[in-house]
Amino acid sequence: MNLMQRLEGPSVVPMSLVMSAKSFREACREAWARRPKNMTAAMLCQLTGMRPSHASEYFAVGETDAKGRELRDMPAKYLPAFEEAIGNSFASQWLAMQSQLTILEAQIAEQKAAQWAK
Repeated sequence: MNLMQRLEGPSVVPMSLVMSAKSFREACREAWARRPKNMTAAMLCQLTGMRPSHASEYFAVGETDAKGRELRDMPAKYLPAFEEAIGNSFASQWLAMQSQLTILEAQIAEQKAAQWAK
């Protein structure tokens, strides 16, 4: 039983899942896979301001396209709107894990980020 559920904002993903992601692209793909049932890429682009042609690259499987070019990673500027739209914080949790922040440090940073956004 989770007694510390969030009242607002994206939901937290279990760390065992976050730890399985090997790259930021993979973390973004996993976050996208956990989006609301009927959300389309077009809806996401409307909500976040992403370009549709770029968004398709952000969540494509693999690291390169058919011509061998490296696919784009989602820019950090979209992260807050992306997580709000899809309803989970998988990508932010992955980034926090890469910085080796403790849970408390990550929570404090998240609270400060929410204050800055106001």
